[in-house]
Amino acid sequence: MPEEKPDQTKESEEPEDEWAKWREAGVVAREALDIARPMVKPGTKVLEIVEAVENHIREKATGSSFPCNVAINNIAAHYTSPLNDETVIAEGDLVTVDCGAHVDGCISDSAFTIALNPEHQSIVKASEAATKVAIRMMRPGAKLNTIGALIEDTIKSAGFEPVRQLSGHQLNEYELHGEKQVPCVSGKSEVLVEEGEVYAIETFASTGSGNVTDLPDPLIFQMLPIRVPVRFKGTKRFLGIARKEFKEFPFAKRWMAEKLRKADLELGIRELQKNGALIAHHILTEEEGELVSQAEHTVIVTEDGVEQTT
Repeated sequence: MPEEKPDQTKESEEPEDEWAKWREAGVVAREALDIARPMVKPGTKVLEIVEAVENHIREKATGSSFPCNVAINNIAAHYTSPLNDETVIAEGDLVTVDCGAHVDGCISDSAFTIALNPEHQSIVKASEAATKVAIRMMRPGAKLNTIGALIEDTIKSAGFEPVRQLSGHQLNEYELHGEKQVPCVSGKSEVLVEEGEVYAIETFASTGSGNVTDLPDPLIFQMLPIRVPVRFKGTKRFLGIARKEFKEFPFAKRWMAEKLRKADLELGIRELQKNGALIAHHILTEEEGELVSQAEHTVIVTEDGVEQTT
């Protein structure tokens, strides 16, 4: 009789780690920020930092989950370099670098702030402390509004105001901003944290009122998952590139400017915004021109707490 081969059943295979890609995305974002950190110094072009971060993420992950943001002083969020950006970091600036990677849709999101003026180190510490407090409180059954209240108390106790319009957020596969939010202030909604969820925990401290406002001329856009009729060839080119390369993740206007004629780029933005298929993420600035700091990490909610991936 022929020799019987051993039974190779699926039971003998190693079970797939459902969090492996989330952890991998976290490592890539952490590495990218490690590249950026020593670049934050007077005389460095913002575009150099943005490109260094994004190039590392492209090399090591499936792609960026959003463009690298560099926020200086009163800018709170959503500034990424336009094409040929000449913005340079100056002496005494407060500089935040925020980036995210994804591995097959599994996302990371992380940020740090550096004070080039030692007098502003306390606002950096305030957002860092608030983020640490929030991460420590994240566990199944925790109330998100209670965590928001602790964030608010931590930042106010340090002598600053939390930015109330910005919050941490749940992450889902291919979805940067999920349904659940982790506010920077207390609130009435008693939404609970659940095991197996992933969150970007980010807190913002300000020397001002804690309110931010939109600036014109957005630099970051995002396609919505809807089909719309388009009239112009330039818009069709824009749509084809955006859908294929960025899916539903936010993307930089700069990325599209590298691939399209300027006329097609502007036409595509106008027509797709009018059709409701494209949304803009406006640059957010502190309403009084005051300083804003940010600290952020990504966490997986486990049975008895969280695992930090970034």
